[in-house]
Amino acid sequence: MNNGYNGWTNRETWLVNLHWGETIEEVFEEIDLQTLADCIENFIYDELDEQIQASSVFRDFIDLHCVNWRELAEHYISE
Repeated sequence: MNNGYNGWTNRETWLVNLHWGETIEEVFEEIDLQTLADCIENFIYDELDEQIQASSVFRDFIDLHCVNWRELAEHYISE
C-alpha cells in the first residue's frame, strides 16, 4: 500500500475501508481482483444512495471518484 493517508492511497480510500471494511470482508469472498474492485465500488455507491439523498451536503465530504477501488480489493484479497 502507498503511504499517502494512513497507509492508503488517499483519504477517500481510507474512509471506505474504515467505515465498510468489515462488511466488505463478509460480503465478498473468493472473487478475482478486478471483479472484487468493481463489486466494492458498486456496493459503496448503493450503500450511500440508500443512506444519503443525492443532493445532500454529506456527499461533499467524500469524493468517491478518488477512491482507489483496486487497492481496496488487493487489501481484502491479501488478508
